[in-house]
Amino acid sequence: MNRPFPPNFPSKVMPREHSALAVYMAEEKEFRGIGTALAGRLSDRFGAKLRASLAARHTSVIDLLGHDLAEIVFAAFSIRSQEIELIEWSEPHGVIEAVGVQTAIRIARCWGGDGVSALTDNPYLLTTFLPWRTVENVAAALGVASHDPRRIAAAVEAILYSGLDKNHTWILERDVEAGVAKLLNGVAAPAGSQTQRPIDAAVLSGGATRLGDGVQPFGAAIMEEEIARWVSTAVRAVPYHDLIVRRPSDAELDDRIQAFEDCQPHVLTAVQKSAITTALKHRIMVLVGYAGSGKTTSLRGICDIADSLGRQIHLMALSGRAGQRMSVATGRPARTIAGFLQSFAGASAETVSPGAMLIIDEASMLDLPTFWRIMRAVGQANLVLVGDPAQLPPIGFGLTFHILCRADHVPRVVLDQIMRQSSETGIPTVAAAIRNGHVPHLDPYDGLKPGVSFIACSPDDAVGRIAEIGRDFSDQGAERGETQILSAVKSGASGIAAVNHHFHTIRHSLSNAAYFPGRVDMAGGDPVIWTQNDWDRELMNGSMGRIHSIIAGIAHATMDGKSFEFTAADAPFLDLAYAISVHKAQGSQWRRIIVPVFPSRLLDRTLLYTAVTRATEQVVLVGDPHAFRRAIEGEPRSLMRTVGLERRLHLNIST
Repeated sequence: MNRPFPPNFPSKVMPREHSALAVYMAEEKEFRGIGTALAGRLSDRFGAKLRASLAARHTSVIDLLGHDLAEIVFAAFSIRSQEIELIEWSEPHGVIEAVGVQTAIRIARCWGGDGVSALTDNPYLLTTFLPWRTVENVAAALGVASHDPRRIAAAVEAILYSGLDKNHTWILERDVEAGVAKLLNGVAAPAGSQTQRPIDAAVLSGGATRLGDGVQPFGAAIMEEEIARWVSTAVRAVPYHDLIVRRPSDAELDDRIQAFEDCQPHVLTAVQKSAITTALKHRIMVLVGYAGSGKTTSLRGICDIADSLGRQIHLMALSGRAGQRMSVATGRPARTIAGFLQSFAGASAETVSPGAMLIIDEASMLDLPTFWRIMRAVGQANLVLVGDPAQLPPIGFGLTFHILCRADHVPRVVLDQIMRQSSETGIPTVAAAIRNGHVPHLDPYDGLKPGVSFIACSPDDAVGRIAEIGRDFSDQGAERGETQILSAVKSGASGIAAVNHHFHTIRHSLSNAAYFPGRVDMAGGDPVIWTQNDWDRELMNGSMGRIHSIIAGIAHATMDGKSFEFTAADAPFLDLAYAISVHKAQGSQWRRIIVPVFPSRLLDRTLLYTAVTRATEQVVLVGDPHAFRRAIEGEPRSLMRTVGLERRLHLNIST
């Protein structure tokens, strides 16, 4: 589900025999000191009267918890009373029975204040969170008639939300109407009344809007419209300049580019020079950089010259690891997009100075909500979007970078000369074929040597074949850390989990190393990946390294070249990294990669192209050659998304 929800809840939850309120108290941080055990005791002691006992500050609660802890609980109950009211409302109305306590808690946290009265007045507001049939049951229990306009409008929204779950922000009217007819079972208006079309009802209620011959969820439509308006204004405007932020003449800019080139180990290509010039002369610019095309040199040139002209630089990427690579490449601090947006929110928010330069790497993975939030922070700054539309699309809904890449009026420079891999490796040729939807000829695997090869095997045999390749590489002199296994999926016989378990088991059987504190699947010697941003320790989501030893409950590790000491408290944020996802690998590179290739909803040419271009010297594909062919010849999943941004850009730029 791609709708915005609070962070995931812990996987260890209370048994269902306890009340929803008890589960909430065990999970909510305001109830300090109340864990699963104490919440369960409260539920057992007070049952259905728990809420009333807390509201009345009952002495029995004090007897059970002690005075100090009871005071904390009473205060937390007062602070969270509105959320608790909504959770209590959910239980008799079938919400918890249908979707569980955790979803009910999500709903309560999103609604808060007037949730009970709002949902009682219109239970179809739950369509944002719950399956249609669940909402229908709640509405029926509250007496909502089958021909009620609220139901008719909500059915349209349910179809549009279903589209968002598939990453679409725009659906043809006829497809919406067909979907609504199935949900409503043909009931749209009471007998004898003038029939109101469902889409008209949804538009009137503010839940949907029309665009051309299609329909959009109102929120997604607003985001796309605001982006389209900002882009149309930016393409007509010159970069901000004043006495501090200088606007150089063409001749001065050429001189500065030449001075930058004189300090580089290689001569800049004409396209790299064009990239620097375009970024500095326009408010918005799209820099399409094929994998390994030398975009980091262009970025360094943009940053150095923009800085010399008095422009403040903001570098960012979706993942912390990508931000670190960006920082190393440019010699300037970079951060995650989440960190940037967080710093520009709240009472003590930073501001983007006029004329600043915002540069976003791996921009092909920007979904609609993220790009919209960035756009609202840009102000009078310049925006440079760097990425490759042939690589992985956003995980969330919408499409932004891909649309801007093909928008005629948006300044664009394409770096298509491959520099990362030598042409002798064959990787550029294979990557270009995959990018263009052509199935390349691949040689059989022949040991440790440059090139791209394919080994056909079944899913059950894949892990064994990968292990054989690994031993072969090692026997022929490959160093540890030079090779990375990349996979499309986590589960399955050839998925990330199976590969990691296999290699961990082999290593541990040979070393008998101590286990990581709090884990039984990770030990000394294992490669690992960090899975959240920890700003204090400068550990980013996607940071990779290896555990060296575990001594007295402390795990000593190296992550991205830095030494760390981990404890049991860090156990939830580390995964094995013999194999990682292609998404995690985007932006990284290794000398050699091994990729299991089997049928999957995620397997398409963008994933294969991204995987293949992570290697500088050798690629070994292992799996189903028919799946490989179908993935390349089929349309990329990103092109199957239907969105409204392109239409809105055309309407705004042409007026």
